[in-house]
Amino acid sequence: MDFIEGDSLEEAWQSMDPEQKHSIAEQLGHIITTMRKVPSNGCKIGSFDGTARDCRQFSDYFGGPSEDVCDFNEFTLDFLRGTPLAIRKTLVEAFERSSQSRTRVVLSHGDLVPRNIIVKEGRVQALLDWEYAGWYPEYWEYVKFFDRPTDCKDWKDYAEVIFDTSYPAELLTFQALARWQRP
Repeated sequence: MDFIEGDSLEEAWQSMDPEQKHSIAEQLGHIITTMRKVPSNGCKIGSFDGTARDCRQFSDYFGGPSEDVCDFNEFTLDFLRGTPLAIRKTLVEAFERSSQSRTRVVLSHGDLVPRNIIVKEGRVQALLDWEYAGWYPEYWEYVKFFDRPTDCKDWKDYAEVIFDTSYPAELLTFQALARWQRP
C-alpha cells in the first residue's frame, strides 16, 4: 500500500455519495469482467500457490488443488462435528443442484472487500491482497463477496453493479453452509 497512491476504499467509502459509490462499483465490475476473460489454460482449481484457499470468518481453510468443479465443491462442503445429518444432506443436495450449471473456471480475486481496494480521485487504482486469488468456479467471487466482513454498511448493496451475473442459489447455499462451518 505504501507504493500505490490513494486511500483504501474502506477509508474513502463513508465520505462518498451514492453516485461516487456507483462509479467505483462500475469500475470494479469492469475489472472483474476483464479478469474472467483471462483463459485458464487448463489450470487446476485453486489459488496461485497451488492450494485451494477458502477465507472463512474465523480462519483460512486449505485443500486441493482440485481437478474439476465437483472436486472443488467437495472441498467446500466440510462441516463441523455434530452437524445434524439432515442439515448435511440438505446442504449437499442444494449445493449440487445449484452448481451443476456453473462449471466455468475463471480468474478470481477471492477477497474483494473495501480494505483491499485503493482509490484516488474517484478512480480504482489497485486491488490488494491477492493471496486468495486464483482459478475458481465462476460463482466463487460472488459468494465470497458476501462472506467477507466490512465496516462499509451499504457496500454489499452494490453487488448488482459489480457483478454482471448473480448466483442466488449458490449464495444461499454458502450462507447456510457457513453457519455449520463456524466453531
